[in-house]
Amino acid sequence: MKQNQQMKGRNVKKRKKSLNIVHIVSFAFILYFVITFFDQQIQINKYNSQIEMYNKEIEAKKSLVEYYKNQNENITTDEYIESVAREKLGLVKPYETVYVDSNKK
Repeated sequence: MKQNQQMKGRNVKKRKKSLNIVHIVSFAFILYFVITFFDQQIQINKYNSQIEMYNKEIEAKKSLVEYYKNQNENITTDEYIESVAREKLGLVKPYETVYVDSNKK
């Protein structure tokens, strides 16, 4: 009878040891997956912020392209050419009288 009880005690101890190892291994896997999940979330957030930054940069470039298209259309007009000739080059039309302000230095 004592042998049966001793054998049962040994079996229970073996089960407890094997059960503890299973718990430790499963805990390690769960911990690994949790850490991996949070690391991936950090990476995803970083990539989303980069995407947002690039989208803003694209929008800024598009508005700049639109501005230059409008400038290109304006450059070919007679009014723009005339204003540049007057302001930058100091040219006047043949029938215009030029007055010089003597108070300006």
